[in-house]
Amino acid sequence: MIRAIARGLPVVALVATLAAALPAQAGSVRGTVRLREKDGRIRASLKDCVAILEPLDAVVPAVGPSKPVSIRTVGKQFLPRVSIATPGTEVAFPNLDHLVHNVFSVTQGNRFDTGQYQPGDAPRVKVAHAGLVKLYCNIHHQMNAFLWVVTTPFAELLDGRTGVAFDQVPPGTYRLVLWHPEAGEKAWTLNVGAGVTTGTWNLDLSLPALEPHKNKFGRDYPPPADERNY
Repeated sequence: MIRAIARGLPVVALVATLAAALPAQAGSVRGTVRLREKDGRIRASLKDCVAILEPLDAVVPAVGPSKPVSIRTVGKQFLPRVSIATPGTEVAFPNLDHLVHNVFSVTQGNRFDTGQYQPGDAPRVKVAHAGLVKLYCNIHHQMNAFLWVVTTPFAELLDGRTGVAFDQVPPGTYRLVLWHPEAGEKAWTLNVGAGVTTGTWNLDLSLPALEPHKNKFGRDYPPPADERNY
């Protein structure tokens, strides 16, 4: 703008040029999310629920690697159980247990294997491709976690919230994705303009809390008694 004034452009022409370069007025997406139990009751908490607003024809800012993500192992569990990152993000797995762990994923495009690591260690990996990455421990069958790798700036965990709240959303058509470990993924198409786009969205909790899975070799885990030394 300073250079333009220095060149002697008329103020009116300068304002018109800047206005043409600005995107159309952004809007917001807000609404209630409900997790419905098998018996029809509504779960009180949206913990572990993810909302992702994917542009279909809208122009949104590009995303680079997000700040490093830390997924801790505590009491033979992953904390947090659900995380969000962008491609190229580094993910660390600090072992806060007194036990050996071995985190792995067989998700296509984001496969990795930390190998066994000791208490106090924190192996790191980088995720490369968008999508849902399922995380397991090769030693402890009950350990599972999920990492959503997204290419949109509009993605959030709904822990502690009552629904979706995205602001400064460029106008256009979007795919609103809601996901929960016990519900899977469901999507809706939204047309976002200036102002607030509202809705109410439901997910049915029909999946087991622990997804059946094999170890990193594709075999069944040993009986729980066999892991007492780990």
